[in-house]
Amino acid sequence: MGLIGSLITVLLAVLGAGYFFFGGSSSAPLTVTNDMSLLATYEGLHRYEEVRDQALDVKDLVQENVKETMDSADAPVLSEVSETEKATAPEKENSAIQIMNRLMNSGFSVPGKPRTIDTVVLHSSYDLNGTDPYSVSGIIKEYEDYGVSAHYLIDRKGSIYRLVENKNVAYHAGVSKMPDGRQNVNDFSIGIELMNTQTGKFTGAQYDAVNNLIASLKKQYPIKFVVGHSDIAPGRKTDPWNFDWKKVK
Repeated sequence: MGLIGSLITVLLAVLGAGYFFFGGSSSAPLTVTNDMSLLATYEGLHRYEEVRDQALDVKDLVQENVKETMDSADAPVLSEVSETEKATAPEKENSAIQIMNRLMNSGFSVPGKPRTIDTVVLHSSYDLNGTDPYSVSGIIKEYEDYGVSAHYLIDRKGSIYRLVENKNVAYHAGVSKMPDGRQNVNDFSIGIELMNTQTGKFTGAQYDAVNNLIASLKKQYPIKFVVGHSDIAPGRKTDPWNFDWKKVK
């Protein structure tokens, strides 16, 4: 019972002594029922306060540990990566080239089985609707509007953008026929778009990029043919405009 119990014991002893000395005739017999109830209530309250204080101590300790962890140099730093940053993150295809993903959500289909790829088709295009004919975003928006796509787009500086994964069928060739008689060229080909207008010339950086990209594709697939859109859709298509085929290795 501790100190409180000792004090109550002394008090009871004093009261008992007073009762003995004064004969006990002038007061009612002493009872300790109410005193013991009060004591029990006090001890219960005291125990509750002890538990509460311990809980508060634990809470303070947890808060201090959390603060120390967040303030420490080793604490993890969370950051968000925007969709644009994800889209333009460079991806190394091999030691020679870098390819940036700008994957489209339309203009292609997912085949039911792995594709057999042996053909590369070269195209040229530019943004007809915007103020900058060589805007990557403008050209992709135009593809989306028409429901078409290519696997790759090469800008004027020679940067390569992946628009559709090689495993998927990009809608770049349309109604087409190979010199060997095969049709539905989209099914077995990779389409590469190079930025250029109908009267413009391709840059040296674009020729370097397309040669590096074709060389990379040849390491992945048994490429037998590299043709222009006009070769597989004569009379309907004339691109790639002003392309110097002698510069293709």
